[in-house]
Amino acid sequence: MGFGRAAIVASLLGGSVLMTHAQTDITPASPARSLSCLQRPDKVPRYPEQHRFDLGHGLLRVLLHFDKPDAKPRVQVLANTAREDMQDVVFSHLADYRLPCLRPEDGTVSAVQEFHFRNTDRAPLPMKADPGPEFCVVMPRRELESPRMLSRSVEHVVVAATFAGDGKQAPEVKVIHSTASTSIERMVREYVAEFRMPCRSGSENVQGMRQQFSFSPPGARRYVLKREAFSLAEFLGMTQGARQLQADFDFTTMNCPFKVDYTSYGPYLPNEVRVGSPRDPNRLPFLSWLKERQLSFANDEQANDLFGQTVQIDVPCGRLNLQPQPSPT
Repeated sequence: MGFGRAAIVASLLGGSVLMTHAQTDITPASPARSLSCLQRPDKVPRYPEQHRFDLGHGLLRVLLHFDKPDAKPRVQVLANTAREDMQDVVFSHLADYRLPCLRPEDGTVSAVQEFHFRNTDRAPLPMKADPGPEFCVVMPRRELESPRMLSRSVEHVVVAATFAGDGKQAPEVKVIHSTASTSIERMVREYVAEFRMPCRSGSENVQGMRQQFSFSPPGARRYVLKREAFSLAEFLGMTQGARQLQADFDFTTMNCPFKVDYTSYGPYLPNEVRVGSPRDPNRLPFLSWLKERQLSFANDEQANDLFGQTVQIDVPCGRLNLQPQPSPT
């Protein structure tokens, strides 16, 4: 599992640029408006290394405004799920951008850029061409402060945030699971209440998200995942009652092979399973069965430490036919 460097995607919309000015004729764009003279550092931002098993991830989407040829761009955050240290890396990187061919008649030239931070052996799930309603959550620039903890165990708070109205409206925040104190729960609710979805105009349907916060006591040792990608057989061997599983699924009817991201919340919340595109209804019975599988932990401490962790399952082509095995004598 590669932890030294994250897989970073840093491109101007995959090489294309979203320009915010309107063009009313077919005159070729100036060098500045086509960004042909854009100067930026050769090295893309690296994952900010905290420790070997830091499995954090995040997205930062920014709108860049170039007003002067010899000045850094003004930066507007369009979406952000990145930690503060990830944001620091990006903003430092963007400070070296220049558009030296910008002329007064060009006005302000704007473009969108995304930065994805991942430190995992899980592959990104393929996304559909039409992503549907835009989901543009912007988290606060600051990180949530580490609370004072009396417990020596990892404490978790899971909240549901519901966005209605326009981009200036705070979400409705509800705690749906917690092993933390009421003071920590209140701190989390107040923090999530600062989230915004600036792309909303108020005419969209209500949109929701679930966010988990986990707090570790200073200096405490905890269980971590050394791998996050497993074959289907490996994953099923890690589940409760593996020898007694019963199933019959023909993956050749499910647009195989494919990958499934499985997040373990049991027994406190329903587990989550996610697949990429193309969506195939033939997979639904298998995904429902997979969602019901519970990981088998060595003890309660391990179960608590790994609450909310995600693993990726490689589903092959072929057939899964499981029958209960006799109990060993």
